[in-house]
Amino acid sequence: MVPKVKLAVEHLTKKFGDLIAVNDVSFDVKVKELLTLLGPSGCGKTTTLRCIVGLTKPDEGNIHIDGKLVNDVPPQKRGLGLVFQDYAVFPHMSVYDNIAFGLKIRKVPQPEVDEKVKEMANLLGIESILSKKAGGVSLSEKQSVAIGRCLVVKPEIFLLDEPLSIVDAKVRERMRNELKRIQQEVGITTVYVTHDQLEAMMLSDRIAIMKDGKLLQLGTPEEIYDNPQTLFTAGFIGSPGMNLLTGTLRKKDDKLLFKMSEDKTLVDITGLVEEALKGKMVLGIRPEDIRISPTRPDKASIKGILDLVEATGHKVIYHVKVGEEIIKVKERMKSDLNVKKEVWLTLPKEKMHIFDKKTERKMSHLPTKVKEAE
Repeated sequence: MVPKVKLAVEHLTKKFGDLIAVNDVSFDVKVKELLTLLGPSGCGKTTTLRCIVGLTKPDEGNIHIDGKLVNDVPPQKRGLGLVFQDYAVFPHMSVYDNIAFGLKIRKVPQPEVDEKVKEMANLLGIESILSKKAGGVSLSEKQSVAIGRCLVVKPEIFLLDEPLSIVDAKVRERMRNELKRIQQEVGITTVYVTHDQLEAMMLSDRIAIMKDGKLLQLGTPEEIYDNPQTLFTAGFIGSPGMNLLTGTLRKKDDKLLFKMSEDKTLVDITGLVEEALKGKMVLGIRPEDIRISPTRPDKASIKGILDLVEATGHKVIYHVKVGEEIIKVKERMKSDLNVKKEVWLTLPKEKMHIFDKKTERKMSHLPTKVKEAE
């Protein structure tokens, strides 16, 4: 059975003077799905969220919740729950009263309020601080209070705007896991806004990549990681990001070769692309997909100089200079590799991605009128 669409955003556009903050953005969110709007600061993700909530009125486009158009419905009547970056708890009130706030406004009977607050506190693991003032608890506890206050009234859709950006890395890791557990246990449709690609990859059912107000790609974390459709997505996702090597095409015998700029290194890309193309291209390959060796393992390998070794734990990042390019390789530590010495790189063809440098879009067609290799 195909999950029902809970939220649909259609051709959303929002301008602030000459700035187009959101530019013809469309996506949907299915029932119980967690969809993340991911991108750098200023890409339009928070403005998109504010339009969904009703805090910002779009200039063009429609927003549907459960199939109903809500463009002119005020925020308080859209049935949404929003957690802000700073959590916005009521510091002078107890944790109990913070969580109970929405229930009391709805005039829920006190015995039912008690029951629902205790259930939510148990889910969030904050039963022991219910009597404390919200202003005196830790940042992670404040976040739990804000989430509890939001979820206890059972909103149609749960929206979170950069909820982990103000806590340190250790706390953020734990809170990510808690957020995913809570979202799955409650089974609530969620839209999550972040600039942290690791956060998005760990939490999301699907990710919407945004840049300069546009939606560049929408897919599962695996689809976004394994098959980026733009240069931005390729470089933004991954740690470190994908190697992006600029060059041109050459022919030699029956092979199609990628010639790196300012260097004679040729990489065989026969069969990877199938469309007419002129001008410069970009070859992308993730650091963890490359193999490094002190000796040449096969004819397809390319030669470089090991420039730097960056320790990251059980694996290291090798910085290899090939011509004027630095290619990063993420592999286990190898004792037979030496800095400033020659190394060989193997780039698996099935892991390569070819982009048009001008359009920044991934290519899928075989080039024509390609120069012969020297």
